[in-house]
Amino acid sequence: IAEIQQRISELSTESARNISKKLKRQQRATFREFLTTLVDDEPPEETVQFRGGSLTVTSWREIVQLNFVRHCLQGGFQIQLMTNPTLQLVFGFDGAALSTFNGLSQVEKRLILSKGSEAAKMAHLDMTRKRRVRNNIKNHFLIADGDDI
Repeated sequence: IAEIQQRISELSTESARNISKKLKRQQRATFREFLTTLVDDEPPEETVQFRGGSLTVTSWREIVQLNFVRHCLQGGFQIQLMTNPTLQLVFGFDGAALSTFNGLSQVEKRLILSKGSEAAKMAHLDMTRKRRVRNNIKNHFLIADGDDI
């Protein structure tokens, strides 16, 4: 075990000229995690957060599975995790909890978040008023005697 720890320690600080900085940083971080697991006997932990919940994996096996599925699905990973029962079974994730998540409906989103909502209109009017005041202050010396500031 001491030999393995020594080799992983060397790999965690190794710098090769033939790989990019990003890959070197990623390699060092990975080997530091391996070393932490061996030396401190501390299991790794990775958390994936998404709308309505989060998934925490706490073993190397699950992290490798998670990274493989992420790589394969790329942009559709979170949607698949929320809707695919096979992935939920693999990661021990409860999809029923996600289906009870009540987000905003389309009408509520339109009323609250859209450009035509009352909040957006008020923010626009406020910004316009602040802009006008700022320009008046900046250009005041052109039209005033200087007595009223």
